[in-house]
Amino acid sequence: MDLTELSLEPVEPRKGEQSDSNEPVNHLNVAAIRDFEQSNRGATEEGTDQTIEDISQANLQTKKDLAGLSPVLRFYKGDNIQGRTLEEILEWSDSKLEYTHDFIQMLFPIPERSNFMLHPAATLDEQTIETFRNDPELQTSMRMALARMLRFFGFDYQIVSLDPGTEGATASQRLVQIVPNPETFPRAARNWMNSHNDLRITRIIRCLRCCGMETEAREFYRALRHLHTSRTGHPRRISDRTFMYWTRAAKRDLRIPPDMSDAEAERFGGT
Repeated sequence: MDLTELSLEPVEPRKGEQSDSNEPVNHLNVAAIRDFEQSNRGATEEGTDQTIEDISQANLQTKKDLAGLSPVLRFYKGDNIQGRTLEEILEWSDSKLEYTHDFIQMLFPIPERSNFMLHPAATLDEQTIETFRNDPELQTSMRMALARMLRFFGFDYQIVSLDPGTEGATASQRLVQIVPNPETFPRAARNWMNSHNDLRITRIIRCLRCCGMETEAREFYRALRHLHTSRTGHPRRISDRTFMYWTRAAKRDLRIPPDMSDAEAERFGGT
């Protein structure tokens, strides 16, 4: 099952928005909006008024439910955080993802603060991490974000099996494949390799692990390791220093950030 095919479909770019040549903008369908439109099709004026009242009450309750959550959880549950929603970011073109620098912190939050902070509290605290690890819907939304960024990097992302009954497999043991797309990867790699996207990748791997998505983090790291060691099939070289940070994000104890030196990490209790 291809997650990107299930979650995303091409639409025309919005007026005035920069778009890459021949590149469709991704659009995430929102089931609630579709259901609302279908439920009101052919409704009487009285019925429509009642439905609007019901929707208003539901929206009020939703706001109350979101009020006590961290900004990260509110964002991943569909709330607008400082002018952006998850749905809107998933629609952005590759160009907008490349040249906008303050969205990745909310899309893939980590415990450490960032200088480019969309929201001052857009970090992973212990409660937010625990909620993500125990909420399949939140993880599904993060997989949509991962699918979009992987397409930006030129990778294909497929979930091969979601059957939890196969040889006693659990959700964390499902089969995931992340591989370069032979048609789109060379062009994409010319844009993102050896740039600020190195830091984005470190962040993505760390975030996935913190949020209980070790399978995706491990598979993404495996694909990157292959690029680093093969040094073929892409136009630029991944530096050893960059790969070191990716390795730290993928393998270190989660209490130890990737930018902590090995000497400091040893004093902290691990590497």
